[in-house]
Amino acid sequence: MLTDLIRRILTRLTTPLKSASYSCGKCGLKVKVTDDADRVGRVLDMAIAHNCKPPAKTL
Repeated sequence: MLTDLIRRILTRLTTPLKSASYSCGKCGLKVKVTDDADRVGRVLDMAIAHNCKPPAKTL
């Protein structure tokens, strides 16, 4: 049982990401990438460096 758990963890950690999504609750930015491992890294970088500028509130 423990070896099966370790095997599943290692499989998950070593499998490259093929999809990612990011959404900002403040400004409404939404990005979703599927089936492109090269662009997933860029989406994750953007999510880390996202400079949120929420829209002005109206009365």
